[in-house]
Amino acid sequence: MSLPVLTQHIARTRLAAFCERRVPPAVRHQLRLELEFVGNEVCLIESRPYFRDPSQWTRLPVARFRFNPAAGTWSLDSPKLQQKVGWRAYPAPPSRDLERLIRIVDQDESGVFWG
Repeated sequence: MSLPVLTQHIARTRLAAFCERRVPPAVRHQLRLELEFVGNEVCLIESRPYFRDPSQWTRLPVARFRFNPAAGTWSLDSPKLQQKVGWRAYPAPPSRDLERLIRIVDQDESGVFWG
């Protein structure tokens, strides 16, 4: 099931603004933050040129925001640190305020999003 149109628009707008603030224009040729929408989820992905072939870009998942349409809330997941794939629920309560979860990712007090 896809995100409702208005919810997707709000999520895209807020997360894109976060990506713009997080990566200064001067380094965007070396670092990008991208959004990937799949069903009721939005993945925040860091992309960088591959060191062996800078024409290729590597992608590293940073955070996943999951929308629960029945409750109208967002949940936050972090990548599994010891594995190459997978997610684990971040210990923050679900929120109707996506900005609150974006701030958690930005501040990254636990070091699970940005290392």
